[in-house]
Amino acid sequence: MLELAEDEQEYFIDKLKKKTLIGKKGSEHPVFTAGVGQDWIYTTEGIPQYWPIDNYFIPGERNTQFLGCNVTKQHHTLTQILMGLLNNGFELKAVVEAEPPKEMMEISGMKDEMRRPMMLLVKAIARKEAK
Repeated sequence: MLELAEDEQEYFIDKLKKKTLIGKKGSEHPVFTAGVGQDWIYTTEGIPQYWPIDNYFIPGERNTQFLGCNVTKQHHTLTQILMGLLNNGFELKAVVEAEPPKEMMEISGMKDEMRRPMMLLVKAIARKEAK
């Protein structure tokens, strides 16, 4: 069983209470945040070839560019996210790796979004204490 360090537990609980890590909007999938430069590796013709992943099992900050701005993100593995919830009194109600709907497949670049998960949606509720 995964045991989170005390500071990791505090981080998850704080974020859960604030609904910034896991909430109605979800968060980026760990495969996405573990991406090198969070961009595809392209062929010489400019076609996305593959999504590179490195240091997946090393949690922590990831610096990247988003809409022309420097952004610092937190990377955690799927196990750390889900077990962090389960080990801290939450019950998982749903886990979804979101994918674009079929109606969007004609939008430029959307078919490539089916090649790796971008979003992780988790619905969890605090377990009620037994009396």
